Amino acid sequence: MNQKKVPQEISLEESELRYRRLFKSALDGILILDAETGEITDVNPYLIDLLGYSKVEFLGKELWEIGPLRNITANKESFLNLQNNLSVKYDDLPLETKMGERINVEFVSNVYDEGDKKVIQCNIRNITTRKTAENKFHYYSTHDALTKVYNRSFFEEELERLEKSRQYPISIIMLDIDGLKNTNDKLGHASGDKLLCRTAQLLRKSFRSEDVIARIGGDEFAILLPESDELVVQQALERVARYLQKSNGDVPIHFSFGVSTCVIPCSLSEALKIADARMYQQKRAKTERPDS
Repeated sequence: MNQKKVPQEISLEESELRYRRLFKSALDGILILDAETGEITDVNPYLIDLLGYSKVEFLGKELWEIGPLRNITANKESFLNLQNNLSVKYDDLPLETKMGERINVEFVSNVYDEGDKKVIQCNIRNITTRKTAENKFHYYSTHDALTKVYNRSFFEEELERLEKSRQYPISIIMLDIDGLKNTNDKLGHASGDKLLCRTAQLLRKSFRSEDVIARIGGDEFAILLPESDELVVQQALERVARYLQKSNGDVPIHFSFGVSTCVIPCSLSEALKIADARMYQQKRAKTERPDS
């Protein structure tokens, strides 16, 4: 004759059943580890699908032996923290799946008691979509949508950062495309947009990758770089203008520019004004000489 189960036993079985259902259906990856040995004792289906490793490739392994976690989060220092009942959390951890796909995850590990032994539960949440959206938002908040160089907001922030860090000497170049209005009038705004994009592209090639190139207005660009010789700048911009002219038909392309350099600690905002004034001075001089 079957012995009746007491309510506590029924409650425990139901609780374990509910846990197993949640474990299997969870939309986060879950790893269960033996807190004493560090070996993985269980892995849920979601994590198997996410990382592309079979259950056999997980079970019995120590956390730092698993391919995507090797030498990243699952190091022995983290495991020692967990053994001492401390949680381990990584808000944004880049991983690589078995197929070589790069993903971003949130990784949280905690220790808890399971009967007379301690176990570690690692929750791994896929945040790749969110991270991609955040990166895209950050990119468009700092870059000009048309030309893909930095925008005015980022340029001004970088000026402020450099002034606070007192990184001198610094040169500021202000640049204006003299032929943009004529290009828009004679060839159309689509051609004008192409001219702006091509200018940005050529400026990136003419200066170093670490130099800050920004579009700060309709036909104006600004460049931040270490101390630069004005003659070298002029020669570089003349080369860019010649390249642009080849694809701009009979509409002449010239640059007006101004350079200002801070050799010792100074106000970069004042240096910017000086570069801007020199650019407009050069522009006015050209309008006074129609044959130029």
